Amino acid sequence: MRWTWLVVVLSPAAAARVEPVALSANPFTGGKGASFTVAIRGTGIKGATAIHTGTAALQASIVGAESEDGSKGKTDVVRVRFESAADARAGRYAIRLIAPGGISNALPIVIAEEPVVHEPAGSHDTPETAVVIGGVPVVFNAHITKRGESDFFAIDAKAGQQFTFTAVSGLPAPGSAGGNARGFDPSLAIYEASGSWFDPKRINRIAANDEPLWVLGLPTDARLVHRFAKAGRYLLRVEAFSGQGGPDYSYQLKIREGDAKDPVDIEAAWRERSYSRYLSANRLNELAERGGKALEHEPMETYGMGDGSEPRIKIPANLDGAIARPGEFHRARFQLDASRDIAIEISTPNTAPPEFNPIVRLLDDKGEEVATNVSVGRGACTGAMTKSLQSKAIVPLRNPGEYTVEVREATADLAGANFRYRVQVRQQVPHAGDVVIDADHINLTPGESKTMRVTFDREEDYRGAVAVLTGQLPPGVQAVASADFEPDKDPPPTKGKRERFSPRTERSVVAFIASADAAATPEPAMVQVTVHPVADGKIGAALAVRAIPLMVVPKQ
Repeated sequence: MRWTWLVVVLSPAAAARVEPVALSANPFTGGKGASFTVAIRGTGIKGATAIHTGTAALQASIVGAESEDGSKGKTDVVRVRFESAADARAGRYAIRLIAPGGISNALPIVIAEEPVVHEPAGSHDTPETAVVIGGVPVVFNAHITKRGESDFFAIDAKAGQQFTFTAVSGLPAPGSAGGNARGFDPSLAIYEASGSWFDPKRINRIAANDEPLWVLGLPTDARLVHRFAKAGRYLLRVEAFSGQGGPDYSYQLKIREGDAKDPVDIEAAWRERSYSRYLSANRLNELAERGGKALEHEPMETYGMGDGSEPRIKIPANLDGAIARPGEFHRARFQLDASRDIAIEISTPNTAPPEFNPIVRLLDDKGEEVATNVSVGRGACTGAMTKSLQSKAIVPLRNPGEYTVEVREATADLAGANFRYRVQVRQQVPHAGDVVIDADHINLTPGESKTMRVTFDREEDYRGAVAVLTGQLPPGVQAVASADFEPDKDPPPTKGKRERFSPRTERSVVAFIASADAAATPEPAMVQVTVHPVADGKIGAALAVRAIPLMVVPKQ
């Protein structure tokens, strides 16, 4: 038999472009006018050539790079030297790496007002190896290097002296979904060496705090304010709530005397259904602007609640009060002369569910409940009936007459001066609610296309359009409207009154397309994306604005 051999020569395929991903920065805090070196861990960043600091008052240079082997494969480590200006504004800044695969996602670098100290080398997971705290105020850059580890700090306090301890996690980067849910949730506890009958050297916990509430999407940083009853040396313990640890688990420990307040980060994005939103007297015009309509509404009147009276109000109105005593409830009345679609919004500026759980009921002239902010449905897993409190309810009122607004706490035994509320009763104003732009950065190779999704809510029967505009793009790159596939969702077992509590959500898609001959960009172009309402053939004021770094990178 004669054999014929077929030889196949496989040419190596072009290596796929590796998207740069920055995972963590350690340490991530520096002082004003100081120089400090940061180890940035990630994938696809080893060949990084530059640091993008935006408008931050920081100078940055790459001083080294290597790769580490881990249980989940190789991780790149890029060491960056930062220098902050002496007059730099204290706060959090977003920095990115520019690598062969393009620009990375953002990581936080913090400039602190207080002196910054690095945790000494070695383990500090026992009282005997605790880091001694010298002067206060101070900020420690520290690290939980492995699972189950904790750090001890020793502090000397006088009788009656009060301190504020704050532990801030370096994970994740600003804007990442889920707050710190993907990793590090720091916890604080204070101990004294008071011993026990069995062990005279035992340390006993006298105070602790994790975070007031765990809500997906919100930070999980811990804050503990404690006044020491007697003088002595005490131990502060920092650990991950669920025992996590590893090379990415860096944190900032800030210690100040007294009940020190941190500046509140102003949330630039509109949050339609958040208990912390501010319901201003000019809200009708704010909503009209988001609907692309004229701002022609008069400011609404504010009525005080809780003095024992039941004020007669005129819609639109703000109702301000506090559930100061257990079982207390407040009422206000209004007259409806014709059928009207109204909206009831609730904000709680001091404390929100599940600590303060405001129930708002709308009663007719017979005392029967017409509407409430309690949403009823069935769970998707078991089908069991569920109830939840909502911060907004849409109510169509068809019967003229007298109505009563009632505000109470869901429980009969919780109350306090901090249980403050504002309930706004007003006519409906069609508008675009929350707007989410999902792109953080965009990297394109010649001939490549990537999409950006803009999701928005249609509130109060808003039927206008939403326009997505992009600023100047690099040569050879264009942005066009497009559509992508969205899988069908299974209908809920029971809808309940979803239209009363849930807006209609839609999305727009923009495709960024690089031509086949598009030239590589040495640095990112900051593309400004703005979202506008369109009503009656006119484009309205911007609903959302985001500057997105975009790079064209050569094919590898």
